[in-house]
Amino acid sequence: MSAKLPLLAGFLVLAAQAAAQAAAAPGGAGLTRQQQLDKLQLDERQLQLEQRRTSLEQALEELRLTRALHDSGFVPLLTYKQAQNSYAEARLQKEEAEILLEETKLDLLRNATHIVVRDARKYKSPDGKSMVDIVVENASDTRDALVVDPSLTEEDLRILLRVENIFVSLENGPLVGEPYETRVPALDVGERRTLTFRLLRDEEAVAVVLGYLDTLESIPVTLRKGGRENLPSINSAQFSQSGELQQDVRFDLILERLSDEERSFALAVLGLPRKIDHSFRNAGAKVNQVKFDETKSKDTLGLVLEIPEKLERNLVGLARPFFALVTEPREYARINAIRARYGDDPVPEEEVSALRANYVELELIPKGIGKLEVIVSNTYREIQTGEDLRIRVEFLNRGSVAVQNIKAALDLPYQWQEEVKPALIKRLEPEERAPLDIVARPPPDIAVGNYELGVEAQGQVGNENVESLEKNLTIHVGARSNIAGNVILIGILVLLVVGIGVASVRISRR
Repeated sequence: MSAKLPLLAGFLVLAAQAAAQAAAAPGGAGLTRQQQLDKLQLDERQLQLEQRRTSLEQALEELRLTRALHDSGFVPLLTYKQAQNSYAEARLQKEEAEILLEETKLDLLRNATHIVVRDARKYKSPDGKSMVDIVVENASDTRDALVVDPSLTEEDLRILLRVENIFVSLENGPLVGEPYETRVPALDVGERRTLTFRLLRDEEAVAVVLGYLDTLESIPVTLRKGGRENLPSINSAQFSQSGELQQDVRFDLILERLSDEERSFALAVLGLPRKIDHSFRNAGAKVNQVKFDETKSKDTLGLVLEIPEKLERNLVGLARPFFALVTEPREYARINAIRARYGDDPVPEEEVSALRANYVELELIPKGIGKLEVIVSNTYREIQTGEDLRIRVEFLNRGSVAVQNIKAALDLPYQWQEEVKPALIKRLEPEERAPLDIVARPPPDIAVGNYELGVEAQGQVGNENVESLEKNLTIHVGARSNIAGNVILIGILVLLVVGIGVASVRISRR
């Protein structure tokens, strides 16, 4: 207890002196509260070391005196051993104070070393990838390090606070930045370094993980919207779609702009035939511009294409590339000039890339339809037993594309047989007709009555089957007349009439 009193008294004296110096110093040049505490802690460790050195010197002097007395026979061996133990303990305490002082200095230097995140900004690269720029800075305070050793020069402090091998990564649960980790070889005091990561998934906030010296810290940051790109990016969930004539086709577009600036941008389409109307839809409403601000960085639109009923045959069934653009409103004049120059022809991508616009290339395949119809002049026919039904029908293509491999499919009554000429029509163009001769043979023992016969046209357009509505005919089968019996009967009647006439003449003469 008595050994600690001088140490405590010395520490109180140092504290009073440091407080007096801080109070006497001008406001801008004085130490901060934390710096005062750091200095007091360092002074305490220094004072403790001085006390341990003094105690070691005293123990050494006592050991020498005890050894001399022991050698002269005035002090027993036990006393000499106790003096040796006291000296060993004093030496250990002095070494412990030296280590503690160095640890305190290292801790203070570590506390004076700061790597901070100055900025974290998200933006889109020219190829549409989500990128993040992280700005890190060595914000170490030389005044904090000066507390450790006031004799250090400014250059010494900068060398001392230079941080090497800084490792940086982005996390949000798992690692979300590519590269997964990047290394900064060294950062001088006040130096900044911009590190670029690609976001593996779209995030609004991440944790910047910094590893340097023996420190590992995770700093949560909200990603600011970058200002690199002037125009929004544009992408589509669909690349190529097909649609039948007189049908609408919709492409979903995703527009994104990472900027705090409020601006409006124009929408346009290049490369479509003029007969195909288009419109941009936002929640059902037609729009031709889109606006972004600090609260809105992404928008989803629908590009609706209206394929007309009548379209040139050279456009049907072929893939037609075209472009959806987001651009400056002042670019409309150049866009209209390109439309006028190319008309219904495709627009080369070189023309689009020369515009001040971001664009996405899409593809439309207008599909024509084949529509067959069976034409019959009379749907009621009469035959007699033993006769064949002979009819002529026409197949008409009322669609917009040619139909191939057309044949007649007959729905005949039970045990009837059929014969169709021609058996196959290889191709039938739109609005073209083709005649067919159909022979339907009833069985010999067919009963008199009415029968139904169905005629249907079947063909193909590409890999799709095309069928017409079935045309139904009513067939009346009547009994065949007995001509020989009728002639005999008529002859008998004639002879009977002649006989009656002759008999009447004879009777009148009598």
